[in-house]
Amino acid sequence: MSKFEALSDKALSLVGQAGDSLRHAIPDSAEKWLQTGVALGAARTGTKLAGGFLRRNPAILAASVIGAGLVWVAARQYKKRKEGGAVEGSSRRIEPTRAPARKRTTARRGAAASNSED
Repeated sequence: MSKFEALSDKALSLVGQAGDSLRHAIPDSAEKWLQTGVALGAARTGTKLAGGFLRRNPAILAASVIGAGLVWVAARQYKKRKEGGAVEGSSRRIEPTRAPARKRTTARRGAAASNSED
């Protein structure tokens, strides 16, 4: 066996190993690409159908936008309420004190006060 034949045998075995590794790798990635393509096609078709439907029925679009906004606000408030529980700290009670009662007069100022003086 000459050196040329040994090199060609070595090259053929390397090519065979590379082919085997590609055969095992390609179906996984090809399947992922196929799933991605199917998902994109379904999304595109769904968008076209929804766009045509909403173009004919704009009230549904407005109602869905309002509904989505209400759901978003409710979720935000729920999250704030859940996070914003009691704040840890110290506090002391301050007892209310009443100011001394002022003497009330029945006569109003202005015209009513001048009539009562007559």
